[in-house]
Amino acid sequence: MALPVSKIKHVLISDIDITQRFDVKILDEYVNTCITAAQNALQSAVPPGFSDFHRDVLQHVMEGMRSAHVSIRKLLRDGPSASSVDAMTIARLQLEALYSYCFLLQDTNNVSLFLKNGWKKEYIRFLLMREECINIPRVNEFVCNIAIPTLDHKRKLIGVTDAEKLTIENKEIGVKMPIGIQEEKIADFPTPGKILDRIVNPDQKKMLERLLPEYYWLCSFAHGDQNASFFRTALDNRSPQARFTTPEEREDVFQKQIAEDSVLYSTISAVQAATEVATIYPGNIELMAKLTSAWTGLNKFTLLACSVWERRARKVLPLI
Repeated sequence: MALPVSKIKHVLISDIDITQRFDVKILDEYVNTCITAAQNALQSAVPPGFSDFHRDVLQHVMEGMRSAHVSIRKLLRDGPSASSVDAMTIARLQLEALYSYCFLLQDTNNVSLFLKNGWKKEYIRFLLMREECINIPRVNEFVCNIAIPTLDHKRKLIGVTDAEKLTIENKEIGVKMPIGIQEEKIADFPTPGKILDRIVNPDQKKMLERLLPEYYWLCSFAHGDQNASFFRTALDNRSPQARFTTPEEREDVFQKQIAEDSVLYSTISAVQAATEVATIYPGNIELMAKLTSAWTGLNKFTLLACSVWERRARKVLPLI
């Protein structure tokens, strides 16, 4: 989805105090407390129109965002290095998770699509393994005794129909559809750009539109393009280019371009995901209090948080 700067820019009217310093552990606390409060809210009452099972999926996605934040912190722990750049790849996952989470909360059918699409990928991988190893008895035993029963149990749990399973087999390995059964395709779960086309709430859409260039920037690190290569080289003290920079210069690049950015992207994504949960539970005092604390701090640390806040979060937390 192509969105020009002229359409998505968010003109700010005040600056942050760039002289202040903050402890990254404060951001860790925002992630942990907001995710926990959002999970507690989800546990207190199933969102209208959702099943208990789909509510649990929403909680698990949030727990995954907590785990990803921890992974970023571990990668940054040893300071400047080529491998520390991978923190930006995980930050991209966090931002993508926010897009997905907005889409999941919008409709329980989107949670079904999320689950079915995951099973479809797993089943296609299984079919490939089975076809490639058809002459290996050890693998055939695994297929019959473990893989097929496990996949079928999961299929029924998440609601993949017989017709959807047969359609996959028809497309992937040429098995003919049985007489009387029509094809039922499982659609792909949308990527962030396509999610934007399907978001209903206008404020939420404006917020996600502003974040799309940030997502594309972070994709640079997941796809290994020129930007990822540059930062890996710049932070690798064993590279030939290292002789042209001082340890202090590499530390500065690490802190400003990798460490701060990856942690802030992750924190903003997690806190905003929890904020979306708050739209369902406006009377949940614990959740509102944790989000209020987090946004109050984030709006002092980074201009990007101010944009997200002004476009969406402040409509959910009007008392700040």
